[in-house]
Amino acid sequence: MMISTKETLSKEQVRQYHQQGWLGPFTLISEVQMAEVRRRINQEILEPGRIAELHEKDYFHNRHLDNRCIYELLSHPNLVEKAARILGGHLVLWRTNFQLKPPLAEQDDWDTEIPWHQDCAYYQPSPNVILSAWIAVDEATRASGCMRVLPRSHKRLYPHIRRPRAERFGLFADPSTFDPNKAVDIELKPGQFVFLTRAFFTLPSLIGPHPVG
Repeated sequence: MMISTKETLSKEQVRQYHQQGWLGPFTLISEVQMAEVRRRINQEILEPGRIAELHEKDYFHNRHLDNRCIYELLSHPNLVEKAARILGGHLVLWRTNFQLKPPLAEQDDWDTEIPWHQDCAYYQPSPNVILSAWIAVDEATRASGCMRVLPRSHKRLYPHIRRPRAERFGLFADPSTFDPNKAVDIELKPGQFVFLTRAFFTLPSLIGPHPVG
């Protein structure tokens, strides 16, 4: 059972989110609870996908539609109550996906790096009311290639360059238009999460244990 604390956001935290483009970390569930979620993700999603030799796009995305564990995690009051403080009470769970980083020995041709980009380069809703929640299933540290965010980069859409023949993330931000040295490392414990808006973010190549988020 996922125990709720129903902690919401203060006005100052909401203001910070709109100023910085991201907010957190917050605790969604405990590390013990996330260990059970991790077991179920392996058992119900990752292993069946590997056994069936599916492409990641066929079993990594939108599993809240057919997996009760994922749906309950994403609809947990500890997340929803905070999201409602930012967007209001009428919320829609639009999409979900996994970012999996296998151990180095298992990567082969699997590119685990996510280039600097803004999600809004791929889709530009009007009005832009999309709120992303990045949830750590495993511990995410600098050594394991945690997410990096560029604060305040959500203020505008930056130029992006197309990557020919890229299977994943076919667009990346023009490196001449921003300074990655101003980025913040988002280190998370299992069960923690952060909110993101249109801010730049990246996931560097793996150099440590394999995380899932």
